[in-house]
Amino acid sequence: MLVWNKIKILKFPAIFLPEIKTLCIADLHLGYEGLLAEELGVFMPKAQFEEEMKMLEKIFKEVEPKVLVLNGDVKHEFSETSYHEYREVSELFEYLEGKVEKIVVVKGNHDNYIERVTSKFGIEVAEKYEVKEFVFTHGHKPVDLNKLKGKILILAHEHPSVALYSEVGTKEKIKCFLYGEDRGIKFFIMPAFSSLSLGSEINVIPTEELLSPILREISVDEFSVVGVDEEVGLLKLSKLKELREKSF
Repeated sequence: MLVWNKIKILKFPAIFLPEIKTLCIADLHLGYEGLLAEELGVFMPKAQFEEEMKMLEKIFKEVEPKVLVLNGDVKHEFSETSYHEYREVSELFEYLEGKVEKIVVVKGNHDNYIERVTSKFGIEVAEKYEVKEFVFTHGHKPVDLNKLKGKILILAHEHPSVALYSEVGTKEKIKCFLYGEDRGIKFFIMPAFSSLSLGSEINVIPTEELLSPILREISVDEFSVVGVDEEVGLLKLSKLKELREKSF
């Protein structure tokens, strides 16, 4: 476990904020396999939900939060809430009700119609969730950075991963956390909790082509990178600009 500015980085795609007793995960993309089968005729074993639930079980053995923030893209389908999503999201909320006192869903770009499920459980849904200096927003929309000076902005959406190259040119891709400071704001970017979303290779993709409009505004090359793998644990890497140089 690493700590950066009151944020405990777990050996999972998750963080814990002891000061506000809050656990945060993002980009679960529940129902993804069902959508592939229904719309594209691509049939995959429905393992993602089970894998995510197993990770949560392990996380709750390490920390005891009172609040859980789901920082966007709990579900996968853009246009509606499919049967598969409704079932999986409902099962998730039923499980979490026995683990935390409060659940907050910060709405992501995939979370259209998620209120069909959250209303059943009385769960708060917001575009932004702020407690003390911590601000949670998904990251798919621009924000006024001038109003966030002195804050710790916790983002998702990008699904950051890092491509690591061996001396003989073989490549391994692992999820990663990304964090740093710019314009008087501390930024923390989370990897996807989804086991099917390895994400954007941030040391290969140019800054101007990153998914999040917020990250395209700031100097992410100066940010630190920490790889995360459940088996290996946390892998503290160098700054992003140094990883970029090693990629080419």
